[in-house]
Amino acid sequence: MADFSIDYSALQTVQQQMRALADDADSGGATGAFKEMGEATASERRSALGSADLSSAFNLFYTRSSSRTNQAKDGLQQLADTFKGVSDTFFQADAQLASSGGLMGSKLGLDDWKSQKAAYDRWVSDDKAWHDYLEKIGASDYFDQHPDARIGDVCGADNPPGFCDAWQNDLDDKQVTVPDDPGTPPPEPTDDPPTSYTYEDDKGKVDVRLELDDHYDVMKETSVITTPNGQSYTSVTTYDSAPHHVDLGDDKRIDVRDYTMETTYADGSKSTAKVVNDDDGSGTMTMTDSEGNVTVSTRSGPDADWSEPVDQND
Repeated sequence: MADFSIDYSALQTVQQQMRALADDADSGGATGAFKEMGEATASERRSALGSADLSSAFNLFYTRSSSRTNQAKDGLQQLADTFKGVSDTFFQADAQLASSGGLMGSKLGLDDWKSQKAAYDRWVSDDKAWHDYLEKIGASDYFDQHPDARIGDVCGADNPPGFCDAWQNDLDDKQVTVPDDPGTPPPEPTDDPPTSYTYEDDKGKVDVRLELDDHYDVMKETSVITTPNGQSYTSVTTYDSAPHHVDLGDDKRIDVRDYTMETTYADGSKSTAKVVNDDDGSGTMTMTDSEGNVTVSTRSGPDADWSEPVDQND
């Protein structure tokens, strides 16, 4: 995991200690008999102190004291909120970068696995076609005994085996497709595709999970990023369909299927983004925050930035 750009744990600790101080100040600094006297009625205080002037002076002192410490309480709470806000905001920004930084699909190794599987499956098919053809022309026993032999070399030698006439006739017949010897097999992929990635160090943990369809296409992506003190960012992307690729020219193509991303932030709040794409890569993103506020952004193409969100709540 890349180094976090800010020490979230330290900021969390500071804001927690500030809240503890604010709780201590909640009483206005008063405890015991001092607090009881300050919160008593005027007649109760006058009766206890035996003097109206003394009661009035005590009340003024207690009120000023409580006001000062209560202001301190409010200030500490506001400052704690600020520290927490900075911590959460930076954490969420880094988390978004980590979750969208290419871990899904290609970086997870899924694309490589699919390419490897496709190459191996193609070889298996070609190898079957080749051996079926050898069986057809009566050459199976020969090549079982001479696995490294090449049919062109064998049939080009003096006194070639009898199956060479059938092979040559098929080559000359334009109505017949003669398969090629596929040669040695490419690397065989693992039985199961890679669908998870986990990394953890002293700065936190990244956990990525993919859900695939029967064609090994990603239909759901879940990434969870957690700091050592428990701050967590979760992003779940669910695709509406199998991949729908559109060629843009210059050997470039994009997947324009629609998807929904549900995000749970470090403070527990949630948001939902619904992205609807057109075939040219333009699209609309509708965001709904944890309070139900809706904004809409658009982009003109696959490489364009999303526009500033437009409030839809008016």
